[in-house]
Amino acid sequence: MARKKRLATAALAACAALVVAQPAQASETVGWKPVNTNSNWHCTSYLYHPPSGLNLKTCIVLNRNNDAQAVLVAQNPTSSAKTISGRVVFESQRGGDVWCATSNFAAGGTAGCYAPTVRIPACKTTTDAKGTLNIAGHELVYTAVKGGISTFC
Repeated sequence: MARKKRLATAALAACAALVVAQPAQASETVGWKPVNTNSNWHCTSYLYHPPSGLNLKTCIVLNRNNDAQAVLVAQNPTSSAKTISGRVVFESQRGGDVWCATSNFAAGGTAGCYAPTVRIPACKTTTDAKGTLNIAGHELVYTAVKGGISTFC
């Protein structure tokens, strides 16, 4: 009986080790949120997407502590709701990437998909923020602030 108990314990430990050893998901999935820009936001101009009627821009938000995040911003000036999803790739090596959840995007609305905040070393340049918006079978890719922006020294 003791031998069976030791085997069961060993098997349980092996299973636990396998669970811990599994790779983490590359980035989380987040919902779309309201957008309120200020002087910390460094954004491109809106890009119009004729097939969907939506406008899209990508921003890098940087504060004085050199914390930065990218935001994919969508604007729906049409009179009908749209179903959108997307992805933001920003400072991947620091964990700044995110998937944007599929969402019913109201007519007349503006919303942002916020990537995680990451710390950028002082006196460095952030990487480009790449936003991808998926709408009605179309994929629209836009890169913000080509070449990145410089952090505070």
